[in-house]
Amino acid sequence: GTKQGRGEALMRRLWYALYGVGLLLGLFFLYWVREILAPFVLGAAIAYLANPLVTKLEKRQVPRAAAIIVVYLGFFVVVSLFMYALIPRLVTELNQVIVHLPRQTGKLEDITRGAVGDLKRLPLPVNLQEAINHIIQRSEQLVQQFARKLVDFLVGVFSKLFWFWLAPVLAYYLLLDWNNIGERCTEAVPTSFRPAFLLLVQEINGVLTGFVLGRLIVSTIVGLLVTFGLVALKVQFATLLGLIAGVFDLIPYLGPVLGLVPAMIFAFLASPWKALWVVVLFAAVNQLEAVILGPRIIGARVGLHPVVTIFALLAGGHLFGIAGVLLAVPIAAILRVLFTFVGRVMEVV
Repeated sequence: GTKQGRGEALMRRLWYALYGVGLLLGLFFLYWVREILAPFVLGAAIAYLANPLVTKLEKRQVPRAAAIIVVYLGFFVVVSLFMYALIPRLVTELNQVIVHLPRQTGKLEDITRGAVGDLKRLPLPVNLQEAINHIIQRSEQLVQQFARKLVDFLVGVFSKLFWFWLAPVLAYYLLLDWNNIGERCTEAVPTSFRPAFLLLVQEINGVLTGFVLGRLIVSTIVGLLVTFGLVALKVQFATLLGLIAGVFDLIPYLGPVLGLVPAMIFAFLASPWKALWVVVLFAAVNQLEAVILGPRIIGARVGLHPVVTIFALLAGGHLFGIAGVLLAVPIAAILRVLFTFVGRVMEVV
């Protein structure tokens, strides 16, 4: 009996070791093919967000396939209204940005040269004058690089529309077999760990749902407020700049600053005072988000320290670019839940 027990314990440890090695190999493979993962990640996100609505319809005796189609149709109607209202203007503004960008950059250079000339007339120490000249030249280069990268990013988004067509198809098949996928994942976990695994999944689901849905709602409100504010201030390309501000707002802490930069540049080309009012607008919207929108809509579900959040954003951007920045905080939140959960388990053991 003792030998049999030792044999079973040895086999169990061997199984756990093989399971861990297989998991690591799977993660390495996903990292290796990360270039093609975007439509699959987007499809999984769509399925995750749509599943609660599909499940509610299914509970009302609607077949699951029909429930998925109903949710898709509802989403299609909302997106179509959005596109009908905004896309033509966005396309027009984007074309204007591409056409007028060289002229606007030249105008910015003229303003910079004028500022340099004014500074040279001031009786400043030579070292300070050289430092100011270096800062202005470096700022000019950064503005040009940012403008080029912004246009390249927007063009890249439109050039990868295939991903946006493929993702809903993948999401449909994921939603169709959502319950079976969950059962298979549960069955892959050793029986003794299944209750703990289901509890862990429930906690992760609570964190992700609170963050993802809350972040989308808050960023949409921020984008609309910024757009209306820029229109009121008569800033050129207000719709495009508001959309950029809303997208960047998906990035906690750093997003509002990144969204401010292009709006402030275009406002500055019209008037320095208009640029100052744009800064005031973004500060007011940011305070509204921090004091009212964020706490009420997202709450403290993520539970990450600001330093950890900023580190996760920088690490995600360094490793995976834009996708890494957008996914950094949810992944960091999941890791926090995992570490907390493991800590509780270790205390029990």
